[in-house]
Amino acid sequence: LLPSKSVAQNGNSVTPTVMEVNAYVSSLKLKEKDFPSSFSNAQNVEDLVYKLQSSVYFNSGNVKTFGENPKNLYTDIASLKGISSVSLSKRNIEIVIIKINNSNDLNSIIDLSLFSDFYKLKYIYIVSSVNTTDQSIAKMFHNYDEQYSIFYKINLGE
Repeated sequence: LLPSKSVAQNGNSVTPTVMEVNAYVSSLKLKEKDFPSSFSNAQNVEDLVYKLQSSVYFNSGNVKTFGENPKNLYTDIASLKGISSVSLSKRNIEIVIIKINNSNDLNSIIDLSLFSDFYKLKYIYIVSSVNTTDQSIAKMFHNYDEQYSIFYKINLGE
């Protein structure tokens, strides 16, 4: 399922479609069933989310890279604003995993233009440790671009 555009009340901002991660993967699998190919987006998302990948961790201004040619970037809401000014391997990043630590984080803005240098970036994955909704997460995004798919998981156990 490709994200659909819906225009917000102010007329100029596009609200992204946001789905729970398992629903998103299921929607990809359903779509791929009709158009089989050697590359599976659904499998790629599952690998990025659930399997060990070379990764970059960016928190509180500190960058730690594990492995070569990292595909995953882990960060949190508070660290996002510094992402464009820090030196990290952006070339192969396909997914940014953003941790929401508390209910105040849900009022933050995620400006997707911060990721304009991430040429392979396709997915924004929100991992929230507080209950939230698709709509609450969608409202956080500014400068939405259809090239990004946004999905989330609520993880209250950590």
